[in-house]
Amino acid sequence: MSENITEMQNPFIIGDRLYLRPLEPAQDNHLYSTWLNDEEIRRYFSVYPTSDYRGKERIENLYKSFGHIIFGVVRKSDNRLIGLVGLKDINTLNQTAEFYVIIGDRSVWGQGYGTEATKLMIRYGFMELNLNRIQTQDMEENIGGWKADEKAGFKYEGTLREAIFRFGKYNNVRVYSLLRSEFLEQEEKK
Repeated sequence: MSENITEMQNPFIIGDRLYLRPLEPAQDNHLYSTWLNDEEIRRYFSVYPTSDYRGKERIENLYKSFGHIIFGVVRKSDNRLIGLVGLKDINTLNQTAEFYVIIGDRSVWGQGYGTEATKLMIRYGFMELNLNRIQTQDMEENIGGWKADEKAGFKYEGTLREAIFRFGKYNNVRVYSLLRSEFLEQEEKK
């Protein structure tokens, strides 16, 4: 690899245009809370208001749990934190987890960063956490979200009807999953 790792801040997983790193509660709490308070983002992810203080507290608490792994998504070209990616509800007995990604920086939407972050995180889930199944759920209106999941190889399983209430109406949720065997098959084709 040609990149200079010393310029990156604590990289954990390095991709082509992105790297994933642990969040730094005191440093990243403002972007975290800004993104979760953004109306366009919270439409699909969180309805609870988040202050910088609460954001710092939430990030610290997430790192205390082995059932939830969260990374910052950082653009290599300028070391800018542009989003969050994670696995939650990690079940070591059944080897399952639920995946999510939030590209909080609106200026980079539609440039494939969500798909790249997704691929990096699912590789980590299957190859390092030894998961067998990773699932994700997207509100039906979050077309960018479920299209990124499909590009990363997730298979559509079905729709949970009127499962989430947001902005005065009930919304359908699309459920996707990817199995380790499917992931390994995709990797062989590369």
